Amino acid sequence: MKRAQPKGAATRSQVLNAPRITSEDGCALLHQIPNAWRKWRLRYAGPLLACLVLVGSFLPLKSADATPRTAFNQYGHVGVLQTPTARQLGEGWFGGGASVFSPYRAIFFHAQPLSWLSGNFRFAEVTNRDFSFVDAFPLEEQERKVSRNFTDKGVDIKLRLVEESDWTPAVALGFIDLAGTGLFASEYLVFSKRIFNVDLHLGIGWGRLGSANDFTNPLASISEDFETRPRAGSGLGGQFELDTYFKGATAVFGGIQWTPAGGPFTFFAEFEGNDYQSEPLQNPQEQSTRLNVGTNIAVGNHVDLSLGWLRGETLAGRLSVAGGLGLTRGPAKVNRATARPVPAFSNAGDWKHVQALDPATVERLRRDMKKQGVRLHAVDAEDGQSLVRVWYSHTMGGDVALGAARVARALLRITGRAYDHYELTEMVAGVASVRLRFERDDFHQVIAGNLAEHRFVERLNILPAGAGRIAKASYRDLLEYPAFSTALNPQLRSNIGGPDAFFVGQLLARLAGTVQLSANWSASAALGLNVLDNISNARLRQTFPSGLPRVRSRVGDYLREGRDAYLAQLDTSYFFSVAPDVFGRLSAGIFEEMFGGVATEFLYRPSQRSWAVGLEVARVRQREFEQRLGFLDYETTTTLLSYYQELPWNGTRLTLTGGRFLAGDYGVQIELSRAFRNGVRFGVFATPTDATTEEFGEGSFDKGFFLSIPIDLFSTGHGRGSADFLFRPLSRDGGQRAVTGRRLYPMLEVAKPRVLQERASGWRH
Repeated sequence: MKRAQPKGAATRSQVLNAPRITSEDGCALLHQIPNAWRKWRLRYAGPLLACLVLVGSFLPLKSADATPRTAFNQYGHVGVLQTPTARQLGEGWFGGGASVFSPYRAIFFHAQPLSWLSGNFRFAEVTNRDFSFVDAFPLEEQERKVSRNFTDKGVDIKLRLVEESDWTPAVALGFIDLAGTGLFASEYLVFSKRIFNVDLHLGIGWGRLGSANDFTNPLASISEDFETRPRAGSGLGGQFELDTYFKGATAVFGGIQWTPAGGPFTFFAEFEGNDYQSEPLQNPQEQSTRLNVGTNIAVGNHVDLSLGWLRGETLAGRLSVAGGLGLTRGPAKVNRATARPVPAFSNAGDWKHVQALDPATVERLRRDMKKQGVRLHAVDAEDGQSLVRVWYSHTMGGDVALGAARVARALLRITGRAYDHYELTEMVAGVASVRLRFERDDFHQVIAGNLAEHRFVERLNILPAGAGRIAKASYRDLLEYPAFSTALNPQLRSNIGGPDAFFVGQLLARLAGTVQLSANWSASAALGLNVLDNISNARLRQTFPSGLPRVRSRVGDYLREGRDAYLAQLDTSYFFSVAPDVFGRLSAGIFEEMFGGVATEFLYRPSQRSWAVGLEVARVRQREFEQRLGFLDYETTTTLLSYYQELPWNGTRLTLTGGRFLAGDYGVQIELSRAFRNGVRFGVFATPTDATTEEFGEGSFDKGFFLSIPIDLFSTGHGRGSADFLFRPLSRDGGQRAVTGRRLYPMLEVAKPRVLQERASGWRH
């Protein structure tokens, strides 16, 4: 059969009779070579790279000795340069960084709370577009037009669908700009496979990642609705544009990463699915090729530097840091030594020491516990039941077992065989947080090594916590009041993404002091002193429009007017037990930088349940901008009902808080967080309310994330408290809460009975 002549192809006679090329024609031809090369790269480089990745993705080659470096791309996703991969840093890893790739600059924060889920928050500044975008807000009270570079805020997530095996690649599904303005919105499905020290990636992208439109959207075979992608976003962002996902133009992307064994360099090449002709804000960019190349340099185990050539037109750079914050154990803890050893259990039958409670014995107990970091509140005994009760508190972190074990050791050493049963109640802020009862001989066998700790925990009786019995104890009021404590800590106040400056921040020295007037009653004060800032009178005077009372959006006024020094806190709180497992709090004073007033809170937390319910009512008034003792006119009442649920997966907690917020709007705050075994907790939250999108402004509803790090994570000693970081992409007025003192559930969390059942350790220390 005769092969069909391709359309447009030259015949043999045409070739033989073609005119001869002159020298002038040759010069012209040489000038056309770069254009031909450019067209070849655009047409064939991507398919060739894709074929290489596709073939390599299913080769069963892997080497544990040559692992390719996993790092961020320019947007903060784990990826190559511009494209994402199916790789993830690992459960418990956190990171962040900054990148430059004209016309964009970005800063990002990355977190992976679960083995299959990672998230990324990003600020992207468009350096050749201004912030006149706010003109789109349909509000008459818009204060003024601003002109600094436009800044977009976005949230991205990646879900690992399939873990890599010897024969199959890792598979991940991702969403970029999930609920932002939609300017960078994309969805993707990507495959990654490692072959020795080479990592291969191949994916399909929609939205911005698919703007090159390589082929018809494969989902269009399911429904014609997938052929066209509706224009995303109302201009204010914050909405889940479900009707745009996986629709419209589709393109292939891929990449290769090679890490030479033993070296810090990773060399990469990638083929983009973005043609840069549909960039946000009518901002198309020149693209000579869809092929990007570059290198990543590992500086130690946690820092990366990246340099790449992007679009064949411009350089791209990134600096990032990442580490397993949720995995680190920190330095080995140096526990305070016990006063003297307990007799071995094997000799317990011959151990005749018996010492009932009397004033001298109680004093010995108090001194013995104090040396171990335990404070004795009260002691009581019931001779008829051979039972001794102890109320105590300690400063050894959130480890219930460690504190209870120190108390039980002291009892065993000093009272000997006088009591067969121990009932220990840990006190937090004067209220009973956890109450345990166990046999003396069981504990003695544990510390002697004859009984496994998890078996001992199975025999524990966890009783409803109630401090009512302490008032009837034979020996009580063993603590001396008033007691004083002080602290000097660094603090960062900032405003990111404002209309007149991308970042305005201040490093402060926070001097705080607390006086404990009784077991239940305390007073606290804190002063913020300026150390370093970039605040000026010309900055922070412009605000985004708001249709709600300005309860938070005047953050610039507070930063500017309280720049040198401000009163951060001046309040008092009283904690009490209403009934077993029912706790209460009364607070009054200056609670925080912006609000002061009075508040009350009640919490019901069943001892052996994974849930709790709380109610908080507060009457607060807005403080003056100088943050001294004065107040402004705005005053309101907030009423919030909270439900806490400890979920059965990896220390995950769901918190729902609904009611009336600071601006008078009604809604529900949804918070999901994960606590790691070392005490680090990471969470995200969103607060939709009845405030309209136009009233709230850009972002549509309040949202953000927080990170809590125990203060003893990086020290050799035990301690309570944490360094807490709360981040919102925008300072808005809807869905806002006032800080009204120490909330009960987080405060009592340091002594959770449930932790004893999850983590049976610490009894032998």
